Amino acid sequence: MSDDLKLAIFDLGQVCFRTHLERCYLEWEDMAGIRPGSVSRDFPLDDQYEDYERGTMSGRSYGEYFCMLNELSLDFEEWKEGWNSMFGEIIEPSRKTIKLMQQAGVTVVALSNTNATHVESWKGRYDELIESFDHLYLSNEIGMRKPEPRVFEHVLSSHDVGASQAIYFDDKQENIRTAERLGIESVLFDDDSLAALWWKRRPVPSPSS
Repeated sequence: MSDDLKLAIFDLGQVCFRTHLERCYLEWEDMAGIRPGSVSRDFPLDDQYEDYERGTMSGRSYGEYFCMLNELSLDFEEWKEGWNSMFGEIIEPSRKTIKLMQQAGVTVVALSNTNATHVESWKGRYDELIESFDHLYLSNEIGMRKPEPRVFEHVLSSHDVGASQAIYFDDKQENIRTAERLGIESVLFDDDSLAALWWKRRPVPSPSS
């Protein structure tokens, strides 16, 4: 990364707030009246899920597909309630770092693989956090998802910055690899304090003479 940091890109789940997929399964099993652990925890990251995240498959259609795949007797509202139960607490060090970056003149954006069902559920839960970003790049709205290189290229070009002027935080190795191949300095997020530590230790440009 160059000394001239202009853009910080944050993933959302497990970087800015907690997600707990196990909660979804327990909710679904409870509502379906089946024993906990009955549904396979091998979440299907298949073509249908990617379509759902790109916004080309509706939440209702995906919910019906998921229930069919897992033999769950749930209506859409029940499935949606379970699906939205995954969201947990805000990761405070990340939230505070976003504010510090913006105070220093850095543009801070969110880049997330997500879906319309989840985005709607954030209202009232994460309003302050979501509104703190200078821009949101959500897969279901832009029709692209990580780790496609074009997603990162789209974000960079939208802010007219080069790869060397950006920093990226994500908890998925495959997304980090793509960003790094494009020349974006990237931090694999496996600890709550990583964004704060990176900001504290970042290279600071020397004053102009």
